[in-house]
Amino acid sequence: MHWAQALVFCGCLMGASIYDVRHRLVDDRVCVALVLAGLITISPASFLGALAGGLPFYLGAGFGKNGAGDTVLAASAGFVLGLSRTLAGLTLFAFCYALFVLGKSLVLKISHRPTRFTCPLVPFIAAGFIPAYFL
Repeated sequence: MHWAQALVFCGCLMGASIYDVRHRLVDDRVCVALVLAGLITISPASFLGALAGGLPFYLGAGFGKNGAGDTVLAASAGFVLGLSRTLAGLTLFAFCYALFVLGKSLVLKISHRPTRFTCPLVPFIAAGFIPAYFL
């Protein structure tokens, strides 16, 4: 773990989270910065991490559940993390997102509103991948 890589990784994911909440977009410059940060500690596991990070979101984009920006961001973060930490980050992401969806659905059912809603995914990606970086 390199301190410059950690600063770029965490800063990019936190900045992308804020931008996604406000604009529902993922800036390509964030993904490029993440890949450049990943070049600091590049290994064959980096490419496997990019594949493991991007594949679930690629499949989700094919079904219309998320956008291509989420896919590229997750693949870029996976490139930095490598395979094992990417799998841990995806697990944390899924847990955080499932808790949110469960809570939001419960609140909407109690308030008798329709349960269809959308939310930005980048904050949940960041919530899963930032702790995984420090494993």
